[in-house]
Amino acid sequence: MTQIHILMGIRNGAAFLGEQLDSLASQTHRDWRLTCSDDGSTDGSPDLVRGFAETTEQRVEVIKGPQQGFSENFLSMVRALPDDTGPVAFADQDDIWLSEKLERALASLPVDGPALYGAATYIWTPDLNREKPTAPLRRPPCFANALVENYATGNTMVLNAPAALLLRDVSRKVGPLYAHDWWAYAYLSGIGARLVYDPRPCLKYRQHLSNEIGAGETFLKRQRRNLAVGQGLYRKKVGQNLVALAAMEDDLTLENRSILGSFAAARDSVNPLRRLFGIWQSGVFRQSYSDMAGFLAAGALGKV
Repeated sequence: MTQIHILMGIRNGAAFLGEQLDSLASQTHRDWRLTCSDDGSTDGSPDLVRGFAETTEQRVEVIKGPQQGFSENFLSMVRALPDDTGPVAFADQDDIWLSEKLERALASLPVDGPALYGAATYIWTPDLNREKPTAPLRRPPCFANALVENYATGNTMVLNAPAALLLRDVSRKVGPLYAHDWWAYAYLSGIGARLVYDPRPCLKYRQHLSNEIGAGETFLKRQRRNLAVGQGLYRKKVGQNLVALAAMEDDLTLENRSILGSFAAARDSVNPLRRLFGIWQSGVFRQSYSDMAGFLAAGALGKV
């Protein structure tokens, strides 16, 4: 049986962490190990993990995180992966995995050649006792999509061993990034890795006020996202990935180098009409029609 290395960033998640750890213990794929990088918790989260380690047969460890934000916390674990690593799964501290999550991911991933698995989720609002599956993808995931959004939340992502090692090596060469999972999608799609999307939800994605990144399904979260775009935060996030990808341009396929260059040039155009036309012509896209319309409007305003 193939061992999957689960990487979980934790920080003051004691209120939810127990349920997530229980869901790991309930996985039908039993051969896994867990590394939790604690990023400065003050609520006893590390002790919860250590207590869990005493009740499960799998290897569980807690390490000290860099305390530079959630993305750097995950990337620090990726950079430390050993040469003999197997598949790697990202996990958030506050979700609940369905029992077959790891089994389904592993069955979907090839052994040879880099590949990334992502899946749908149930958007879960416990206070309202509501679960809503995420919308299906309109188009297959690809580099043109990865430049402007992440097709699957990081809590669903599993990398096969070749992809994990490639991401480890390239992540040692990049500066600050907004999100480790978006970077994984952008880089791996850029080099032509296989992208697997599972339309069946694989976990309950808990929504609460302290989410680092929410699913954007509520009115409040949509307004917060719109405000962030207006303030230029979305442009900054996209720009960080573009800088990192440009530094690794030789790794990209010829087609994806062209897409990267066209989009980067278009978003920096001074003329709004040329900027909008250039963004459209580059081929980048967001999955939902409404998000695509908002994206183009933001592009015309120089907020992309």
